[in-house]
Amino acid sequence: MSARCQKAKGTLALAMLVLCACVVPPAAGQDSGDLPSTRRAPPTAGDVSSASPSDLRSTRSSSPPSAPSSSSSSSSSSPPLKTCRMGYIIKADLPTEDGYYHHHTCFWCYRFTPAHRKKTDLTLKQDVVTLSDGSKWADFLFTVGNESFHFDVDDPVAWGHVQDSLHDPLEASKLEGCCRDALACCDEMLSTPRGENGSCPRTWDGWLCFGDTAPGESVSFTCPPYAYKGRSECALEGTKTCWGNGTWLQDARGAEKTEYADCSHRKYHLRNYFWEIAMHAVSVVAVVPAVCMILYFRALRVQRFYLHLNFLVALLGKALMSILDLAVLRIPEYSGESSVMDDNTAGCRFLVFLTKVFSLAVWTWMLAESLYLHRLIVAALRGGGKTWAYLLVGWVPPFVLSGAWATARGILEDYQCWLGDDHGDAKDLYLITELPKLVILVVNTALLINMTRVLMSHLKSTNTDASTANKRAVKASTFLLPMFGLQFFITFFVPPFTTPCAGMQAYVFIATAIDGLQGLYISVVYCYMNNEVRIQVRRSTHYIWHRLPTSAPDVTYDRRTDTSHIHSGAGVSVATMASTVD
Repeated sequence: MSARCQKAKGTLALAMLVLCACVVPPAAGQDSGDLPSTRRAPPTAGDVSSASPSDLRSTRSSSPPSAPSSSSSSSSSSPPLKTCRMGYIIKADLPTEDGYYHHHTCFWCYRFTPAHRKKTDLTLKQDVVTLSDGSKWADFLFTVGNESFHFDVDDPVAWGHVQDSLHDPLEASKLEGCCRDALACCDEMLSTPRGENGSCPRTWDGWLCFGDTAPGESVSFTCPPYAYKGRSECALEGTKTCWGNGTWLQDARGAEKTEYADCSHRKYHLRNYFWEIAMHAVSVVAVVPAVCMILYFRALRVQRFYLHLNFLVALLGKALMSILDLAVLRIPEYSGESSVMDDNTAGCRFLVFLTKVFSLAVWTWMLAESLYLHRLIVAALRGGGKTWAYLLVGWVPPFVLSGAWATARGILEDYQCWLGDDHGDAKDLYLITELPKLVILVVNTALLINMTRVLMSHLKSTNTDASTANKRAVKASTFLLPMFGLQFFITFFVPPFTTPCAGMQAYVFIATAIDGLQGLYISVVYCYMNNEVRIQVRRSTHYIWHRLPTSAPDVTYDRRTDTSHIHSGAGVSVATMASTVD
């Protein structure tokens, strides 16, 4: 075999080695994110991708690829190529000629996209590209039919295929952002002078760009959006460390390591979930006795309390379903104790459906209560109206809207137990259940404003001075705010995802408390502070107390009732003698 053939064969073998290093998938259980294996996905956005650049596992040798070969004649006659460095396991200066750097880094951006965010896996193809200086480089393409394409965001046909392979436009936009950030990083490398000798080299690590860094220093960065499944919910920071010898921190495989583990939202979500369970549990403890009292006392079986009872049942159902949702689906998924969401069973989907139903029922019963109270105040002579009409308003829309939402999810987005409504999804199915809540909030606000106006006019007409009438009307309206749901205006505007996680956690705690403790407030107002209920409780308590053996009234001593002197059967029992005493 000629020397030329042997040299060409060696170059192709090197290219194949680099390709194999790039396309081997990560091993399960080695992700830098929050989940125990790469196949698991969290219920909501915000978890670190299971295939992050800092911890992608490979079965190949840990040694980095050697520099590409080229003939001595071509390298001596051709000018040096412009290059930009990629770190991670590549650790090489990639040429920019013919878009090679762009295609290569964009391939890695696609490679780091979590598997569950892809509808289909593109069929990858290996190739070798020869540049103008004669050097040969491993090339990465994907095939569709009989055609091959590079990972190129500026090629509309190729990028259209890439977008079609992803789960939704949100993931496609994040992938495009990663590819374009890699290009911007290269432009920055080429436009700025290099740092001092001995510093860690400027590099693109697969997700972020790092400049020349002095030995022994660590660089902090805000975790990028494509490090998360779905949307990032708050801002966390990671670090990249430059060793004292002027090389980037490396892991056991020899890959340059970036600390993306600090980007994990696991603790953030678990704290939120346990807090939410606590709030709903308080409401359950408050609502259950209130429901029992309304059912027990016959005097409370009137229209007003019947409506209150349905409202309390909706609140109880929401609290119980939310606790089950969190305890059975969300928390085990984050702690790695369950894979129910991945299995997408009928039982978990039914649980999520019931959670939606009762969540909407709370809102529709707020509307029903508002309509009832508005009718009593504004049109007092017409009475409270038909009970069946309020039942229709309170119970029919939740089942209809939740059924429509469940049908759409089952047809269009049947995965992960229908959880994780990502507002970036193209279909925006969450609007089916969220828009009605906004409409109810607007209607209740208008009803409360009109009721306040009527109250003020009534109070002024009863020889009450204007200032006193205004104060009493405002006090009454303030008292009604939580029953109308207007407290949700406090948390109506969600902070941007760039907010630090500490600030976002405070917002979530406040929003969860307002939502979860609604059952406690309604129980106190409609039941525990209600005079009619308190009268019935006092009567029952008095009745039970006086039926207890120890609750007999005190009687002045009378020897005629003292049986201690009887030593023989006198034919009169103690009970008979005591019954003669008043």
